[in-house]
Amino acid sequence: MEWEITPFIGMGPIRLGLSPAEVKAIIGPPESADDDDGYLREYRAVELPIVSYENNVVTEIEASHDVENVTFRGRRIFDEPGLTILQFLEQENGGARWNVGTLLFKDIGITSGRLDEGACGDHSVTAFSQGLWDDRIGRFKELTFL
Repeated sequence: MEWEITPFIGMGPIRLGLSPAEVKAIIGPPESADDDDGYLREYRAVELPIVSYENNVVTEIEASHDVENVTFRGRRIFDEPGLTILQFLEQENGGARWNVGTLLFKDIGITSGRLDEGACGDHSVTAFSQGLWDDRIGRFKELTFL
């Protein structure tokens, strides 16, 4: 399956704003889930994204390194060197911000870890709903990979 990230729309066939039932119809039932007062996180096989919901609608779609064919604007996220991808994302976003293990590319609706560091098996990238990170932007510091 192809997992193209479309800013503020979704990743592959999963769209932001879908219900758990709609996601289940697309990629099957979750193997497990965490449900915490309006925040639901569903886990499936390692080759499928983790889907998070707030108030019963998809707000985040996270793909780990084990999910194949994750792309953004034609670039294969986990098939190129991490620094190259971070530079690309920074350019596409017009900057990058960093806080406690999370890189925020707010204008293109993507977060990630430091894809340029550590074991690549720990890497992930997340597509998120517009406005989701707006109330936290002040905690993030500017960072550049260029």
